[in-house]
Amino acid sequence: MRNSLKSVAELNFEDEQGYLASVKTIRSEYVKKALKSAVYISIVISVAISYLLYAYLPYIKVNFFNKLLITENPSSETAGFPLNLTISWALFSTCIFLVIYFVRLGQVKFTPSLIKYIKKETKYAGFEFIQKIESVGIFIILTAVSIAIFFYIDTRLIQFNDTFWSLFFQYSFFAYLLVNLILPIILIYRNDKFVIKVKDNVFVLCELHYKVRKKKSYDPNLLGIILTSNRLCSKFDQSGKFIYSKISEDRWLIRNEPSTIKPFLHFEEYSVPLNFQKQFLNIVLALNDWENNYISNFNSMNYYFSNTFPYHKYGTKPEEKSDHLIYLKFLNR
Repeated sequence: MRNSLKSVAELNFEDEQGYLASVKTIRSEYVKKALKSAVYISIVISVAISYLLYAYLPYIKVNFFNKLLITENPSSETAGFPLNLTISWALFSTCIFLVIYFVRLGQVKFTPSLIKYIKKETKYAGFEFIQKIESVGIFIILTAVSIAIFFYIDTRLIQFNDTFWSLFFQYSFFAYLLVNLILPIILIYRNDKFVIKVKDNVFVLCELHYKVRKKKSYDPNLLGIILTSNRLCSKFDQSGKFIYSKISEDRWLIRNEPSTIKPFLHFEEYSVPLNFQKQFLNIVLALNDWENNYISNFNSMNYYFSNTFPYHKYGTKPEEKSDHLIYLKFLNR
């Protein structure tokens, strides 16, 4: 990635002329990327259709339709197709995954020049901008296992009968094939992301807000970046919700009500490329405030309950508990 970014155009958002030129560059790169994705999808679909027309359908015609139409000499041999299940599943699962992957790639509006710009800005701020791609590795592992099992089935090393364990294996393998198809697709949309690593298990997700339509006039909001932290706590955690609201209000962060589908709280910030460093550092400081106050609040409660429980157990007088109070510095600012 680093070598490929060296030849990418430098973006400049310092003035109106540089901004319009940069937006034009990003638009051009985005259109090229979308066209490439369309070409890749066409190639994958062409391969799948070619296999269906010139390999699989002739095999079906010889081995299936002839058996239905020819009643004489039923023991006659028919044309064989080696590794039928293995090849069919490998092509089918790969085509499904690649089509979804390239569709998603065409939807993502990050382009090489913008990635280079954000990498540079993030490095100046002392952090690392990375692209997480988890779907490809998971797909390769799951598909390799399923292909190996299909190979053993095609070569008759695995055969089925009506016993319990044979039926159990068939149903389990069918469920595994569904996972093989569905899980990588879910990861494409959920885990393949552009993120800035703050520290271990703490990151900020970057999503590009970009209007593809052409604009002749200067519009600083034509190109923006939405920064979203990793999940903080459940929306049903009243203590965490209060701290979240307080930090969001103090730092002027976007406060969106969590939906039923996504019941977790996140810090959100919006920036344009020119003030990216400032807005990114603002959300990083919000995460630092959250860690200092929410974790300390949680630890204080654990300490309080762990120290008061023995008093209830052994019947100590209530007045002896008066010094065990939860003091929340954050809530008393």
